[in-house]
Amino acid sequence: MLFAVVSQKSLNIWYSKPCVQIVTFIPSQKLLTEAGEFYRGEWKPDSSLIAIMTEQHCVIFIQVEIDSSVPNHHCLYVMQEGKVPLSPKININGILDSDSVPAIRLTCMAQVRLQSQISCFLSVRDELVVATVDGCLSRLRWSGNKNENATLHLKDIPVSTDLQQFRATRPSEEEYVVEMEYSPTLGGYSMVLSSGKAVFVIPPSSRGEKTNAHGVWAQDVSTAVSVAVNHRYRLIAFGCRSGDGIVYNLDEAVGALEVSHRLIISSKEFPDAGAVAGSVTCMKWTPDGTALALAWKNGGLSLWSVFGSLLLCTLGGEYSLSESGNLFPPSIISMEWGLEGYHLWMVTVNNESSWSQNSQANSDSVDGSFSDEFEKYGPSRSDEESDENKEERKSVLSSGHDSVCTQLIQFQFLKSALTVNPCMGNHEHVFLQGEDKLYMSTGDTMYRGHTQYQMFPGSSSSISSGHGYIGNKQWQVIPISHIYLASNWPIRYASVDKAGQCVAVAGKTGFAHYALFSRKWKLFGNETQERDMVVSGGITWWRDFICLACFNIQAQRDEIRCYPRTCKLDNTFAQIVKVQSQVLLLNTFRDMLIVFGGDSHIGMFSLERKSGQQNPCVLITKVQEISLSSFIPHPLCVTGLTLTSLMSDAVNAKLHPSAKEAESMLVNVSGKLLMFQRDRSGPQIKEEKNKHRPVPFCNPSVVATSVENLWTTTRANVGKIQLMEAMWLGCGSHGMKVWLPLFPRDEGKAHNFMSRRIMLPFRVDIYPLAVLFEDAVILGAACDVVSYTFTSTSENNSDLPFCTLERTSQIYLHHILRQLLRRNLGVNALDLARSCNELTYFPHVLELLLHEVLEAEATSKEPIPDPLLPRVVAFIQEFPEFLQTIVHCARKTEVALWPYLFSTVGNPKDLFEECLLQSDLETAATYLIILQNLEKPIVSRQHATILLDSALDKGFWELCRDLVRFLKAIDSTEPTESPTSSRLSGTTSHSAFPASPPLSQASHAGYNYTNVSNVGRMRTSSIVEPREIKLVQKEKAKHTVSDSLLSAGKRNPSLKVKVTEPTAEQVYIDMILCRHARKLLACNQIKTLGYFSANMEDFQIVSWLKRERVRAGKVDDFVTALRDIHSQFEWPMPVLSTSALNHLKKTLAASSSSLSSSLLEDEFLSSTVEGETLLDSVLTHPVLTSVVTNTLRPQLNEQVLSQVGSDEIILKPQNLKTDESSLATIEISDSSSLLGDYEVVNDAVFGHDAQLSLDIEGMSQEVASSRGPEQAHLELEYLLHIMLEAGCLEWALILAIVLRDSLAVVRVVNAASAAETPWDMVARMREGISYLELWADTECLGYKSFFYQIRGEIHKLSKLESPAATSLNVDVGNGEAPTVEKGTASPVSDSIRRIDLDPLISQQEGSAQNKRDCIIS
Repeated sequence: MLFAVVSQKSLNIWYSKPCVQIVTFIPSQKLLTEAGEFYRGEWKPDSSLIAIMTEQHCVIFIQVEIDSSVPNHHCLYVMQEGKVPLSPKININGILDSDSVPAIRLTCMAQVRLQSQISCFLSVRDELVVATVDGCLSRLRWSGNKNENATLHLKDIPVSTDLQQFRATRPSEEEYVVEMEYSPTLGGYSMVLSSGKAVFVIPPSSRGEKTNAHGVWAQDVSTAVSVAVNHRYRLIAFGCRSGDGIVYNLDEAVGALEVSHRLIISSKEFPDAGAVAGSVTCMKWTPDGTALALAWKNGGLSLWSVFGSLLLCTLGGEYSLSESGNLFPPSIISMEWGLEGYHLWMVTVNNESSWSQNSQANSDSVDGSFSDEFEKYGPSRSDEESDENKEERKSVLSSGHDSVCTQLIQFQFLKSALTVNPCMGNHEHVFLQGEDKLYMSTGDTMYRGHTQYQMFPGSSSSISSGHGYIGNKQWQVIPISHIYLASNWPIRYASVDKAGQCVAVAGKTGFAHYALFSRKWKLFGNETQERDMVVSGGITWWRDFICLACFNIQAQRDEIRCYPRTCKLDNTFAQIVKVQSQVLLLNTFRDMLIVFGGDSHIGMFSLERKSGQQNPCVLITKVQEISLSSFIPHPLCVTGLTLTSLMSDAVNAKLHPSAKEAESMLVNVSGKLLMFQRDRSGPQIKEEKNKHRPVPFCNPSVVATSVENLWTTTRANVGKIQLMEAMWLGCGSHGMKVWLPLFPRDEGKAHNFMSRRIMLPFRVDIYPLAVLFEDAVILGAACDVVSYTFTSTSENNSDLPFCTLERTSQIYLHHILRQLLRRNLGVNALDLARSCNELTYFPHVLELLLHEVLEAEATSKEPIPDPLLPRVVAFIQEFPEFLQTIVHCARKTEVALWPYLFSTVGNPKDLFEECLLQSDLETAATYLIILQNLEKPIVSRQHATILLDSALDKGFWELCRDLVRFLKAIDSTEPTESPTSSRLSGTTSHSAFPASPPLSQASHAGYNYTNVSNVGRMRTSSIVEPREIKLVQKEKAKHTVSDSLLSAGKRNPSLKVKVTEPTAEQVYIDMILCRHARKLLACNQIKTLGYFSANMEDFQIVSWLKRERVRAGKVDDFVTALRDIHSQFEWPMPVLSTSALNHLKKTLAASSSSLSSSLLEDEFLSSTVEGETLLDSVLTHPVLTSVVTNTLRPQLNEQVLSQVGSDEIILKPQNLKTDESSLATIEISDSSSLLGDYEVVNDAVFGHDAQLSLDIEGMSQEVASSRGPEQAHLELEYLLHIMLEAGCLEWALILAIVLRDSLAVVRVVNAASAAETPWDMVARMREGISYLELWADTECLGYKSFFYQIRGEIHKLSKLESPAATSLNVDVGNGEAPTVEKGTASPVSDSIRRIDLDPLISQQEGSAQNKRDCIIS
């Protein structure tokens, strides 16, 4: 909890939390004169003394003790929390608890002078090792006495390349130690000599046997300046003058130092980092040994994982944006990690006055500058030796020079919970812990399986699984209870359950847990119970229990405890098991608890939940114990421990009983992963009660080295068994490795020489913190920095970085597929890929696979005799995303690599045609970019034309617009040898048309091609008759004016209009568009034509319709055209209301002698029919409905039709809501006929009877006025205006009838009477009207009243007909079947049978005959 800051003339003691200065020791002038200025300092292991190294060969010992003269329980500050302050509890080493700041007194105890200048010194156990410039290594006791017997001379130590002492040499007399560190796990000193060499020295044994010191040279090091030793991973890191770091490990076989990895800033991170940053100044491992901080002479800081993965670098980015351009932080001369690695204290030196608060060179400029950084640790925990007090002292030392000023800076860090507590639950999530808060990614709190996950009780929402959580950047920040932190800072262990809903933390004493669904912390109710236990080996979740290993202070013993989550936090509800030694690690596997103790023994316990009791209870039973003492050098070197169901090839698969059992034990020993497998080869010995003894383990096999972390899962997913049965390893700078199972195909007997597993390495761009097995994604975290200016009342203004934390993710599936294909394991790769093809980003996986292989092989300078690209292409062809993958990869690759790609894939023209066959138009459009760069312009135009036709047919309007722009961009004047470089998406149209009606560009689902009421008055044309044309040199833009202006120019010669001649490209495009419009109009697709004209800017519909009004614009079948319009716009047919039908019935009975009421009520319902029967489809169509009165309903039968004489009357019932209701919007199909209650009515009713005419006119007011959708109404009116303006009077007449707009019909007839209207058009209009009247009489009675309203316009239209035109002739035949001239009659007339027209025919033709049919020619 204390740290010391040493300046030239003072020693300052600070408290860690809260960060306050306690006391300052200022030596007397006499002491300064005798000993010289202070230079460095070192703590005694029990924190009772500080040794100060001075510049004049002296070591001063200063005692640190509680100042008993201070009142308030010898405390400077006490945290009261609103309660009566109790007497602070004295800790084991004499320092008070963290809820109070003690009063400290510093006293100079002793002074030792050496014969030479001191270069460095080091605290080792109970002695102080001091190195002097004369090459001596002296030992001083903390009492101030010198241990003469233990003094070593560097020149007397033989040093060789290994411990076998071959070719041993001795250091020269001029060499001395400038920096050294001692490692208890390595058993020796790591030293940096003044010559730049590095050496590892094993001291003589202190035991009885007489041994000599000997050393080992570190190869490839000649410019070393600093050293840092990792005790847990047994690594020695040397910093060099070049700015790089080299990390060594000790080869146990020969005792040589081997290079593990190098710490080099790549040019990608920061180019020429060694020249800019300078030499390495200092290096420090974190307290848990999972990260290394490295600083440079010119400024800057980097953070590295155990095996060399770069976690943080302040050389680039926003860190160094100050006006002076200096690196941040400035040159670090000393640094030290705080407790648990949450803080990094640094003393920086800078010559600039901006970093100095005053000009006094000997004063410390302490600034409260804090910056949030992120520390991604590997898996380990810290317990240096067995002295827990060593964690509570940190020293930051600075040297003073007259020309510089120093500053004290603190960085704050977060670290992964895996660093000290690598339990199974923490591997499932990105879970970070800080000094006062926890960070967990929100996506990780959701279940990532393929079933729905119900949250804990108290939360009503359920969250279904999905891939959207993978990219979630938000964090769930959990503040740790302030009540718990007040007396238990810092947090040492943190754990989260597999569901991500409950977390537990353990600090200095006790523990607390938190539930996300209730947002409440649970603390010990009895504070004494909390203070009496210290969690020592970790904490983890098993179901709803918290399992932990602790030291019971009151009973002085180590224990394993399990507390239920749902009960109060009290020892009465806990299950407690004693253990022999201190527990260093613990983990769970299904219902097993595995612990590793300080005696190098592993204990396995079975966990069984007891049911039927009031409070949850768990039964802990010891199952097995294994000793690892012969396999590990030191208990602290075990950094990870887990059980797994995985097996290697050495085990016979027949002996594998169940995948659910713990078949193997994985132990990480200083980065070397050992696998202990069950030995099932011997007989299974049974104990009493027929219970099997636990199966012993075989000797271990080394699975991998340089392992920082490992991930396995206990979940099962049959569909993705390859991923679920794999083991993932994080190996620092070596990337990741996956131990993948290989499942052979069932081809008879499996061969013994076929491997069942394979280790595949691959590189990753992020530091892995979690692996999502089913989703094939790894998750990590990184910090992003933003610079801001810190302003205070003092003169100290500087740019400080502000760091934010973000989660990172990376797909790994393509790496595995590539490695399998490279090893000719394509069958396994195909099985793996097919199991993951439902992932939303699976097409992206295939793109990454193809892109990486293409980049590697196409840019290779060496010949490739066995290229991988053909195998990758053949592999991707197995999936439907093949075409899309190829073109997307090509678009993201340099054009220079395309020939190599398509030489393997195939001709892009063939791939384009395949896209058209598969109707994948979007992908085909992307292939046009490839063709444009690889082929001649004429080839691009041909393929673009084909694609444009397909897109027009499919209605992909946005794609059509892009293709039109693409065709415009193809310059026909370009040389055919060089492909153009235009881009489909990047090309813009240069056309500048006059204002035309605004058309909304809607989506594919529902287009809006008009939003205005005054439509179509300023229309434009793209191709017009030859007029005055002025050539513009290379002008692609066409300028046209409205047809009304052009026609005005014809009539008024004084008005001259200049029109730009359309280019060849424009003529070509207009030809394509006009051809498609002609096809639409021929098929009566009038609505699609509207969409087409609204979305295609280059198509001017008015001008085109004017040219096509007598060709494509003519209507051959008015009835079919009208019904098609009803169907396309979902426009309902008109239907008479119920009251109108009642009136009709009475009128029919009163005015027609041949159709009496008795006929309607009795004879009509007869079941026998003479003559021809009617089509059943007309009656039984599911869409057809009609309205009948309540009096007729019981008498009607849908399945009975009758015919009386030659008169046919069809009745059909409809569900009636109200008597006065009318038919609303009804879906119309091409085959449906929509009539009133009476589908066929005697035409005699609508004859020349004057009284009946008045009835019909009154009845027309009751026609149902319900229209279709409002959008459809606007579209129909828009098209009506367009047709009228273009002179397409036939279509205009049909649209006016559909809208039942009598005024529009008047405008159409008036336009038809104009002199320029062709006579054949007028003839078709009159003929079409007659067909429509006939169709209304027989099939759609609702239109009858509208035709009666426009009878004057129909009569006027008949008078316009040419004398030579064909008139309506009625031929009379006796009983002959009606014949219709082929090609002229409406299709519906074939199924129409007219009722008896004797009275009308006798009046109109002057001849009376019975039962005649009407023939229309």
